[in-house]
This record gives sequence, structure tokens and C-alpha cells, in this order.
Amino acid sequence: MLPREPYKGSTRKLVLAFDVGTTFSGVSYCMLDPGEVPVIRGVTRYPAQESTGVGDSKIPSILYYDLQGHVRAVGAETSQPHIIEQAEDEGWVKLAWYVYRRGKNIGCILILVRWKLHLRAKHLPSSHIRDIDIEPLPQGKSAVEVLADFMRYLFQCARTYIQESHLNFWRSVENSIEFVLTHPNGWEGQQQQQIRRAVELAGLISSKEEQSHVHLLTEGEASLHFCVTNVIASDTFSQTPIDGVVVVDAGGGTIDLSAYSMKLSPTSFEEIAPAECSLQGSVFVTSRARTLLQKKLSGSKHYSDPKIVAQMADIFDKSTKLRFRKPDEPSYIKFGTIRDKDLKYDIRSGQLKLAGQDIADLFEPSIEAIIEAFEQQRRVASTPISLVCLVGGFAASDWLFARLQEYFLPLGISFCRPDAHVNKAVADGAVSFYIDHLVSSRVARATYGIECNPIYQSRDPEHLARQYKSYIDGTQVSELREFRKSFHTLRTSLAACKIHSTDIMCYKGALQEPQWLDVEPCMNYSRLDHTHQSNYYEIEFDVIILFGHTELKAQISWEEKVSSQLKHRVSCSWWDCRYPAQEHVGGDSKIPSILYYDLQGDVRAVGAEALQQHVIEQAEDEGWVKLAWWKLHLRAKHLPSSHIRDDDIEPLPQGKSAVEVLADFMRYLFQCARTYIQESHPHFWRSVENSIEFVLTHPNGWEGQQQQQIRRAVELAGLISSKEEQSHVHLLNEGEASLHFCVTSVIASNILSTTPIDLSDYSDEEDDQSDSQGVIVIDAGGGTIDLSAYSMKLSPTSFEEIAPAECCLQGSVFVTSRARTLLQRKLSGSEHYSNPKIIVQMADIFDKSTKLRFRKPDEPSYIRFGTIRDKDPKYDIRSGQLKLAGFDVADLFEPSIEAIIEAFEQQRRAASTPISMVCLVGGFAASDWLFTRLQEYFLPLGITFCRPDAHVNKAVADGAVSFYIDHLVSSRVARATYGIECNTLYDFLNPEHLARRYESYINLAGSRRIPAYFESILLKGTQVSELREFRKPFHTLRTSLAACKSHSTDILCYKGALQEPQWLDVERSSFSTLCTIHADLSELSRTLRPKKSVTDQSDYYQIEFDVIILFGHTELKAQISWKEKVRDSFSLIYILADRERCKGC
Repeated sequence: MLPREPYKGSTRKLVLAFDVGTTFSGVSYCMLDPGEVPVIRGVTRYPAQESTGVGDSKIPSILYYDLQGHVRAVGAETSQPHIIEQAEDEGWVKLAWYVYRRGKNIGCILILVRWKLHLRAKHLPSSHIRDIDIEPLPQGKSAVEVLADFMRYLFQCARTYIQESHLNFWRSVENSIEFVLTHPNGWEGQQQQQIRRAVELAGLISSKEEQSHVHLLTEGEASLHFCVTNVIASDTFSQTPIDGVVVVDAGGGTIDLSAYSMKLSPTSFEEIAPAECSLQGSVFVTSRARTLLQKKLSGSKHYSDPKIVAQMADIFDKSTKLRFRKPDEPSYIKFGTIRDKDLKYDIRSGQLKLAGQDIADLFEPSIEAIIEAFEQQRRVASTPISLVCLVGGFAASDWLFARLQEYFLPLGISFCRPDAHVNKAVADGAVSFYIDHLVSSRVARATYGIECNPIYQSRDPEHLARQYKSYIDGTQVSELREFRKSFHTLRTSLAACKIHSTDIMCYKGALQEPQWLDVEPCMNYSRLDHTHQSNYYEIEFDVIILFGHTELKAQISWEEKVSSQLKHRVSCSWWDCRYPAQEHVGGDSKIPSILYYDLQGDVRAVGAEALQQHVIEQAEDEGWVKLAWWKLHLRAKHLPSSHIRDDDIEPLPQGKSAVEVLADFMRYLFQCARTYIQESHPHFWRSVENSIEFVLTHPNGWEGQQQQQIRRAVELAGLISSKEEQSHVHLLNEGEASLHFCVTSVIASNILSTTPIDLSDYSDEEDDQSDSQGVIVIDAGGGTIDLSAYSMKLSPTSFEEIAPAECCLQGSVFVTSRARTLLQRKLSGSEHYSNPKIIVQMADIFDKSTKLRFRKPDEPSYIRFGTIRDKDPKYDIRSGQLKLAGFDVADLFEPSIEAIIEAFEQQRRAASTPISMVCLVGGFAASDWLFTRLQEYFLPLGITFCRPDAHVNKAVADGAVSFYIDHLVSSRVARATYGIECNTLYDFLNPEHLARRYESYINLAGSRRIPAYFESILLKGTQVSELREFRKPFHTLRTSLAACKSHSTDILCYKGALQEPQWLDVERSSFSTLCTIHADLSELSRTLRPKKSVTDQSDYYQIEFDVIILFGHTELKAQISWKEKVRDSFSLIYILADRERCKGC
């Protein structure tokens, strides 16, 4: 990472960066606090966003306008079925990136193309963009007004997100905001003026005087800053210093290339070639796909309908295009149900099959445009190019990456994608631009000058024209350098001398030094702006161009009496975790936990690969076994699971254990991580491949048996080569991992500055907690929901667990399971839609879309599963969509919500510190309905409730790394009672003993004992520091010396309701064996002396030992300690025998 200095400003400030893209848009931000190191964050939650918190930081660049020109829906909200229905009924206008004209029979709705392209620079080659591709804007609306409406929405979303994620912060900065707005490399004066006008219309600033808080930046330079942070500064320079670097920002509409060289002291970049921009972004791949589909299906009776073609093109854009990797394998567009079939047109079970080579051809124009632009920059660059970085939403395509890699590597040029969300490059890089300001000089991409009248030379035939050039294309300009030339004008009256205007002209033709306006008169000249002045007396003036900053400034300089006057106007600005087959590469950091096994038990596909259609077809043909919820086979049996049916969990393949499946999945994750790091950090892997520490997380409810299984799986997966390397494996519950994530994202970054969590000097001996406060972290995942409660110390920062961790099997998969049951009941009488395969398809769509979008019980929800041909009004099916009552969907969430509240109240009752804050993380936290329902519960209690300002589905993985680095938790609470089974001395006064008198016996030493006694060593709820041990003495009697050479002790765990359990015959089911400790006592046995039995005078031997439990670390350790005489001097040493597999019990 690029090292940053603490912010040196004197007041708190907020930086907001907007990346308004042709297809998707996003916002990044940074909170600048004096003395604090700036951290760049992204807005990751937007209204109606399906992938909220799941790694996606962008929304579609779509708006709906009603017939009065009012905005009705923006971004992900426009994809909601009830919005689409209302739009059709009321004839709204939709601005999106694709064309689709509705028929007259459903009103006058018009779906428009690429509204951002209305702003495009006209000099960019655009012969491939047809007039039909860009529909007119809504009546009375300009492109600038649309941009303003969209900016206003982004600002509102950013404000809401920051208010939710950083409590009490917004009010302190709402009048101290710096805006960084990005635009394609090819946009110039006219487009930049439009952006600034849109900023005012959107209300981001209140007047023109506040334009100084608005900073314009090209997407290329923004992407450079992102790459410096994520690639160049972190890795490449330390191993292979580069000469020149080209950043390829492959977006939705444009592809921008920018070339730079680097200086090391201090770190700065200089542009070494004019920036390039081409209109060949990913939307044009989809546009070509739409044309392909129209041709392919033109003769089909059912599937040539423009609406179905548009639906297929949309699915291609969101799925097929991103998954495409191999031209020799077919690709599929999954658009309908098993009822959709037309073999003549390669349609089977609702899927259209396309030849892989046909898909590859759709990419070629974009790939060729990138290569052509790169070669153009390489030819004119003043420094050799040795590194190319690929970023932007289009960079998510592995096929694009592979094709470009094939081109660059033979040239000896390193080629990489950054190790971060490439679709966030522009927004994050724009914030970095404001903070780091890395570029010190830039290259003019055109020739600038003015029209004037040179002295007529009768011998020069060119003087028949009237233009003279001023400044030359390709000039490298530092930030302080000015370009000045002198001119004069003649006026016929003094009145005409009171004002003067000069057009700054821009030439973009092929001539090296253009001189005459009648050469290429219309195509390559444009007027950028007028520069005005007043009140001067001599019409002699200089025209000055300042180009070194991100915005070009044009000035007129003249002399008034003694002083020199300047008048200028800002007229134009120049710059202001990948997995195989994953659709959202660069945006999503997780893959499905799915595996396919063939009949021989071999792994055939894992993760996103298992969702590829050719894999699904092969699996059906060859009878492979699919495992989806296989992790539930490892679940702790003590967790309540009555709601889990046998058919909810697929049986394991024959001969495969759950541990072996876990090992196979771990092996795959490790391979993906290795490949990703090797691609993103050249030369790094080899230096660390033998120095890896593994941190593996598990639900709060997993204990000894499950933790032993994890360690066994690590060995089977080959992550470590022997049991001796288990010290490099660290187990951690998901609750504590999530705490570390929350400390980074919420608590340490924001809350402590305003509301300290705990100001007490608490220690194990102190009972007064009246001044302290606590925080509960809710990790709402797919299978389990984990709750962990902590209080905090400030010097140094550390956390203490204050209540036993809670875990319940009510994660998001059970919402989907209940939805499947609802669908089965609702459609049980339908002739066409009660088919189990269609039900499964609907449930899958519910899981990926409907569930995440659900927000209001009083609004219907929809499952979009088919095409316009799918209709059954009796069962609320219309145009391929099933309508569900909002309250029915809300009911699906209730058991999970109730489980969270119950677990929270359990922790609140047991906590030794009052709870004042709750943080919600995990994949299930993406649900706004879950967040809203819990917020309704916590706020009346006076408890602060929030989601962190980062990808909440990454909380566990990121927090696990933080655990290894930061190690914030200093004490933990025992979540059960631990002890051993033994016999106890009979006490005839004890009624419990009297009740068991018939079970009593006389032992070898002659004392009456009662068996099946539970001796607790560590009680549930005990707070334990990391170094504290719990020890109790025991003894056992043996009848022979040979029997004394070893000893085993079972560590028992009690999970019942009793505060201090004593008898194993009470709640027997609440006791379980966690592990067995084995001790080698062969040396001790040689020192033992026989004793005489009271009953028959036979010999017996007594072994005395202590059982020790260490609980303060993340894994429980159980040990046996005994005294052993080793020399004649009778010196004593302590031998501690612990079983490796007991770790974690």
C-alpha cells in the first residue's frame, strides 16, 4: 500500500468522489481528521440493491421519469418489478444503456439508450454507434439536467450511508465537503462545463463561488492513483522497478488509456503520452450480442419477440459475458424455465446455447481498440513502457484479461489487474487524487491557440487563409508552467475598446503544426470558451494557457497604467478478488460453497464453476453429486435444529466424509488465493510460500469436535505437510473475527471519538462496572447467526468478552428454505408451475434477488423466473414473474429475527457490562429488511445499531486477518461448564448422596465413594484472561504397577441449565465428551510405592495428578500435570501432557 502521512489540515473535512459511468456508477469517500491517516472507503449499500454488502459498490446508471419530467426511480430501484409495472402503466420514460421499445399496446413507455452518451465528446470515433442506439431525452430535459438528477441521488445515498455507518460524523462535515468528479479521458471543455453546471443544479454546491470545492479528473488519472495504491507502490517497485506504466481503464462506455513514468524521491508521476479514449466499453459487447441474438432467432416462432431478445441480451450482459472464458466451449443464456424449448435454435430447458467462438468475436472490436490505443501511446511515449494495469468494470472479464495478456507478455511487458475491486478503481482513485496528488506533469492531447491575422506575405501562397497556430499537441507541461504569446487587435472607436473576447481553439487533426483554418476546416477545430475582460486602455494583450493541473486555464494578460491585470476563467479540465467462472469479478469477494463430485468421488467443479451451464449439463448426463449446504453436516449437534429437515441437506457422496469435503473446498480456496496473489503481486509468492500462517474461522457454536475436524481437513487439503505444522494454523470463531472487522470499520474509526465504548479500568478482580459500556457484534451468515459481546479498554486498546458467545442455526439459507416451502404450497395446484424443478429455480432466484431486495411488507415482491410467455393469473404469474404478498415474505424472516433478539437478550442478561452498541455484519446483513426490523427493536432500548462502512460479507475473512495482526481480545468468557467424571466421598448428611446410596461402593483405600460425579473445573460464564489457568487435583487407584504406566482422562462439557452441575445422571444428554487427554506415566510408575487395601490387604497404587484447563486463547487447551521423582536428590519437575487434538475443545 502507498504509505500516507496523517492529514495536516486544521479542520475535519469529507472528500466525496463520484464515478458516473455509462452502465454503473459509484461513490467513494474519505473522512479527513487532523492528525489521522486518511482511509479510502466505498459506499456499498444503495436502495433496492440486490448485492448490497456483497462486494458490489455500484448501481446501474438508470433513471425513470414520469410524463411531467419528475424523477420516479433511480439505480437499482428501477429494476424492482412493481416499479416496472407502474412505469408501464403510467408511461414513464426510462434512461438506461440499452434500447428496447415497448409496443403501443402497453402505453407510451420509452426505454432510452446510454443517456450519458448524450454528453460524449463529438470528436471521438463513433461510427459503430447507430442513431437508433441513442434515444431522445425526455421532453424538456437536457443531458445536463439528467446528470444533475443522478448526481443528486448519488449524494443522497452517500449521505444516508455515511450517517448509518459513522454515527455523529455527518453533522460535523456537511458544510466542509470536497467533491471529486471523474469523466472519460476524451471529455473536454464543453463536457467539463456541463459537469460543473450539473453540480450546481444537483444542489451539491449552493453557488458558483463554491466551484472551488469541485475538482474534475479524468478516469485515467483516477485509475493511476488506484493502481499506485494497490499494485505499483505495494509490490512491483520493490522487485522490478518500472520505466513507464500504462493504465487501461476499461469501463462500460469508454476505454481510457493513460501513460506515465515515475520518480521515486518524492513519489510522483509524469504523463509521457497524450491520454487515449475510445467508445468501445463493455456495453458495445452487449450491443453486438443483441444483434447476434436478433439474427440467430429471427426465424423462431416464439423467441424472436423483441421483448424476449431484450431479456436475453440483459441476461447476457449480467451473466454470460462475465463468465465467458474459452472460445472452444459453448456459452449459455439462461432466460426461461424447463418449458422453454426450441431445438432448432439451440434452446433447451429455458437456455439458449451459443458457440464460444461467436462470443469471442463480440469482444474483438474492444480488444483491438485497446491494442491500437496502446500502440499509439507506446509510439509517442518519452519513456519505454514496462507495466500495464487493467482496471474498470470491463476488467472483470477474464476473457478480456486473457486476450490482452496474450498480447502484452510476448512484448516483455508485465500485465496485471490490481488486487482489489477493479470496478472501484475510478472512485477510489479519485479520492486518492485529492489526498495524494501524485501526478506532477501532464501532456497536452491537442493543439491550442487562437484565430488571428498574420502580416500578409505576398510571396506566401498560404497567406490566402487566416489562421496561425499557437501551442503544440504532445507538449509535456509541469503544474506551474505557463504558455504565453503576444497579440494585438485594432478597434475603430473607443467604445469598442471597452471589452475584448478571445476564442481559445483546439485542433485535433493529423497535422503536426496546423496553421490555416481552411485546412480540415470543420472536422478538427472547435472553440473551447471565450475569455472576457473590461476596462483597459491599450489593446495589446497576451494569451496564456496554464495546463499542468487537472483543469486547463485560459487567461488574458494586459497592462493598465502600471500594473498588470489578469482575467481568466476555468474553461476545461483534463484530469481531474477474482475466482474462476465468477460473474462479478472485481466486485465480489466470495464464491458459492458448492462442489460437484463424479461417481468415483473426484471433485469436478467448485464455487462459481459449478454454476456454469456446460458443467450442469455434464453433471446431469454423468450423474455427478452436487453439494450445496454440505457445511451443515459438520454442525454442532447441541445447537437447536428442529427446523432443519433431512431433505434440506444433500447426502454426501459415497465414501466421502464431511471432513474430506471440507478439505477439498479448502484446497480449492488455497489454489485460487495462490493464483490471485501471483497475478496481482508479481514475484511475491515465491518469497512466502513456505511462511504462511492460516487463520480458519468457524461459527461460535462449533467446539472441540468440529475444531478437530477443521485441523484434520487442513492436513488433508495439503495446506500444511505434517502435524508438526499445526502451529501455523489458528482457529477463531466468527464472532471474534467480526469484532476485529468492526473495530477497524466502525468502533476505532468513528465511535471512540464521540462515544467511548468503555472507560473503566476493569480487571478480573473488580466488580464495579457501572461506568463501562459494551458492544455486541451480530454476524448474520448463511447458515448460522453468531452473537459476541465485548467491552473495551482504551490504553492500550483491547477487548474483553463479557458474556458467553451465542450461536443459532437461523442464517439466510433458512429464509430461502421457508420460501421454497411457501412456493410449493402456493403453486401446488398449478398445471405448469408446480414442477419441482421450476420450484427449485424460483427458490434460487428468490435467494439471489427477491430476498435481498425486500424492504416493505405492504408492497408486493416478485420472482422473475421466465419470459413473457409464462402466465397463470390464478397463481399470480404474469410475464414470467410470480407475485408474492409482502407480508408473506416478511414472515419468512421472522424466525431468524426472533432468534437474533432472543440470543441478544440472553447475552444482555449475562453481560457484566451494559450494552450500548450493536454492529450487524455478515452476508445476511445485506438484507435491508433484517436491518430495519432489528433497528426497530434496538433503538427504543437506547442502543446504537449500525452496519459497518465496508463489505459486510467480508467481515469474517478480513477480521480473521486483523485478529492475527492486532490481537485485540485479552479475555474470553467460557460458554459452557468444563470438568471430568470422577467419584466423590460419600456424605450421609447430603440428601443427594443419600438418594444414590445404593450406588455407593468401598474403594481400595477403604473409603465409601459415589460414582458418576461431575467435578467442574471451569464454570460457564467465567471471564478468563489469556494467561489464567484453571486447575484441580485428582487421584486414581490402580491394582498393578503395569496399569500405572499411562493414564487417560476425558474432558466433559456441560451445556444444560444448571449453574453448577454435579451429577451425570441429571440431564445426561447435556453432557458430552470433548476430548481425551493421554499421559505417558512410565517414568512415574517406577517411583510409585504400593499401599495395602483395607478390605483384603492386597497391593494398590495411587496416582495423583492435576487437570488443567487453559481457556483464554481462541482454542481451549486441556492438560494433565503430575510430579515425578527423577534423581536421588528428589528434585521435582512438572510434566504437562496435553493432547494436540484437544486444542479447541
